[in-house]
Amino acid sequence: MISFYLFLTGTYLYYCQSKYFPSELYKFRTSWSSWLASAFFGIGTMLFVRAEGWISGLLVAVCALSLSLMLIQFTAVLGKAYFYCLVALAHGLVLIDLFF
Repeated sequence: MISFYLFLTGTYLYYCQSKYFPSELYKFRTSWSSWLASAFFGIGTMLFVRAEGWISGLLVAVCALSLSLMLIQFTAVLGKAYFYCLVALAHGLVLIDLFF
């Protein structure tokens, strides 16, 4: 779950720099956010590779990246309530994963 959370965060950092990102949502505006997003993708991929092995980890990382791209773009277009519910759900699942 931590790896997927890193992919979601990295996707958000990339997508909020896009001109298609909705203006009513909070934008993370810094010049180094793409570097941070790349670091999150790399760390998430390494965690998947460490847990699953080389080939399976890379395949799961590609699937996690495509799922996070779909979730971020879909919920951002639907509006604030859906986007912030996705954020709350992701944080809740990470906390559950860390404590249990």
